[in-house]
Amino acid sequence: MRRMTTSILVPGLGALALAAGAAPEDEFAPRLATAETRADAAVLAALEKPGEVFFRDGFESPESLKNYFEIRGLKEGHAALVRDPALAASGEGAIRFTAPARGGESSGAGASFWFGPEGRDRVYFRRYIRFAADYDQGNLNHTGGGLSGVTGADRWRAMGAAGIRPKGDDHFSCRFEPWRDWGRLPSPGYLFLYTYWMDMKRDRDGHFWGNMLEPAADGRIVPPRDRWVCLEQMIRVNSPGQPDGEAAAWVDGKLYLHYRGIRWRSDASVKLKRVEIGVYIHQARRDNTVWYDDVVLSTGYIGPRPSAPR
Repeated sequence: MRRMTTSILVPGLGALALAAGAAPEDEFAPRLATAETRADAAVLAALEKPGEVFFRDGFESPESLKNYFEIRGLKEGHAALVRDPALAASGEGAIRFTAPARGGESSGAGASFWFGPEGRDRVYFRRYIRFAADYDQGNLNHTGGGLSGVTGADRWRAMGAAGIRPKGDDHFSCRFEPWRDWGRLPSPGYLFLYTYWMDMKRDRDGHFWGNMLEPAADGRIVPPRDRWVCLEQMIRVNSPGQPDGEAAAWVDGKLYLHYRGIRWRSDASVKLKRVEIGVYIHQARRDNTVWYDDVVLSTGYIGPRPSAPR
């Protein structure tokens, strides 16, 4: 199914572009393939084939902080390691991020890890996340973590490029996060892939705000608050210029989303090189806190930990 986008305007903040129906002009629109992948045991097994783990962090000691080239909110205490088995998915440690209230202005905290400059063509990114019992972003947030592909050796490249469509030879990004559909759903809302890539659709205001790659309406999952949830996502880059890239996502080990036919890039130098975790609230009228634990990056499927988290 070919997809297009419409946009939701946010005064002063831009727009959230929503995946909508089919459009014949969408030559390179991603195709939702979740149902057919689930129904084909061989295809699902290939998508969930384990690979080589090349990074893991359980946040068990201050050494964890050295893994990240930027930790937003650390000096202010909005990002911090916590040593408390009751607050960890496993072991004794986790990392806490708080977006403090700012009278309706944007607020956030987070951490970025760089695994370039050589980059990778396929990455699976697993993390456990726990939304505070009183987490309530209002309408919009960017909370859940994501992967970015860039060209070159600049680890900061394309950070702060919201509203600009990637050209194909520069960068792309994809976050696995929830939204509340303007308050129609309980916080934190249903999960989707907030995505910037070379064929994304323009908003009515002339900018290119992240497009939503989302599940069918009857397949939406709203993660619970005050409980650890295992989120995993995968990106496989395309042959330069060809619509053969993929994106996938899992919730607690079950395939939630699978998209095919994505042109992530037009140049082979654009590879996956950066990962981010954190919390960002567009209109912060109250404090909002999340915890992350058991972050793993691999060339193949990772899945949940063998033992259930607390």
